[in-house]
Amino acid sequence: MGLTRKVEFYKKRQFGEKINATFYFIRENAWPYLKVQMMISGPILLIANIIINQSAFDFFGFTGDFTANMMIDIFQLYGMVLLMAIVTTTIMPAVTYGYMVAYQDNDPSDITVAKVVSGFSNRFFNILGFNILFYIVVIIGFFFFILPGIFLAVVLTLGTSIIVFEKNNPIDAFGRSFTLIRGKWWSTFGILFVMTIIGYIISMFFGLPRTILFGMKMFTSFEDTGDFGGIAEMSDTDQVLNILFSVFETFGNILLYSLSYIAIAFQYFNLVERRESRGLVAKIEQMDEVGGEEEADEDY
Repeated sequence: MGLTRKVEFYKKRQFGEKINATFYFIRENAWPYLKVQMMISGPILLIANIIINQSAFDFFGFTGDFTANMMIDIFQLYGMVLLMAIVTTTIMPAVTYGYMVAYQDNDPSDITVAKVVSGFSNRFFNILGFNILFYIVVIIGFFFFILPGIFLAVVLTLGTSIIVFEKNNPIDAFGRSFTLIRGKWWSTFGILFVMTIIGYIISMFFGLPRTILFGMKMFTSFEDTGDFGGIAEMSDTDQVLNILFSVFETFGNILLYSLSYIAIAFQYFNLVERRESRGLVAKIEQMDEVGGEEEADEDY
């Protein structure tokens, strides 16, 4: 059954309208979208959650002297977090925007994993390459004071949308991001800020069971030994709970990232429409096609 109204992508929207469009899109596509995300992104995010949280348990359970090996462990932990961040910020937007590509030509109920994968598969490594460059540039920006890093991070959030919807390469996506965001940096920052806060509140709910488990481990460890060395010692029950809570937290992370990525996509569509009127041009072309068909029908 066809939908009575689908979200129009290329359209000028005010700040509140972009937020409304994000939530409308999620409500309209809730089950098919989340199903696809859980099937593609879910296993990767689950593994990332388990690895990072286990590393955190091991790190807080350290009770020895601060040595060179401790420094190596810290760098390994940060390296693992950075690697997982790159993987997450590659697969999540790839699936999100692959779904939006499929959505343009299909009802939500007809969107399958295969259609979503076909929407981003040819550009997956471009997204990965862009994200590696993104982190290098942003980290350098943060190294030279904080503000340049924040500025670059906001600008380059448009990059993945550009790669998927315009089929650009990573280098061109960098330049295109600066072109589109000119004069609209603050509105882009505002969208990111609002959606991140909302998503973070939602993810806190899904991360609450693990937080309780971690807090109980800290309390019992300190009560038994006077330090936190026992945190790293997890029983079979703790291991099972850790995995179950990781599954629960993974679902929350999908919601968190989805809100931000979908909102940024609508900001991208908004900026493209304001500068290039792509949606208006498409409507005019459709009107011309309909007019041409009507004239042909009358030409006996």
